Amino acid sequence: MAISKHLVLTEDGIRALNNSLGNLVLDSGARAALLIDKSGQLIAAQGETSNYDTMSISALVTGSFNSTKAIATLLGEAEFTKMFQQGSTNSIYVAALKTHDILAVIFPNQIPVGRIKYKVEQSLDGVDQQMDAMYKQSPASSPMRPAQAPAPKINDLF
Repeated sequence: MAISKHLVLTEDGIRALNNSLGNLVLDSGARAALLIDKSGQLIAAQGETSNYDTMSISALVTGSFNSTKAIATLLGEAEFTKMFQQGSTNSIYVAALKTHDILAVIFPNQIPVGRIKYKVEQSLDGVDQQMDAMYKQSPASSPMRPAQAPAPKINDLF
């Protein structure tokens, strides 16, 4: 899958991602689903996101996931594409997209990890396609351009 350097977030793209993540949360019984770009920035999230510091979780999940690449190399693997961590009440399942972005699903331990894995696998292709489409857009062709701050007026500076 060829990827350009820039992810162009559009209103339609974010809406589609939120729909996919929302369906994943509903279908799996997860607490939250986070889509994180390869630099650790949160792109989209659905579920009980107000219960979590999603920005910190995104950055830490990305760092943890990236550190497993070194472990994979030591074990003779190109990379690990999935990661699971279990706590006393909550667990997290993390999967890499073909675009190298990350899908993280937070779920209560009452839900078997196999159910989460299955539901994530069902969702991965769709989310991958949505992300790939946004990587392939050029900023000039995007109907929604990044917001630019207005230049300050000289009188506002003093």
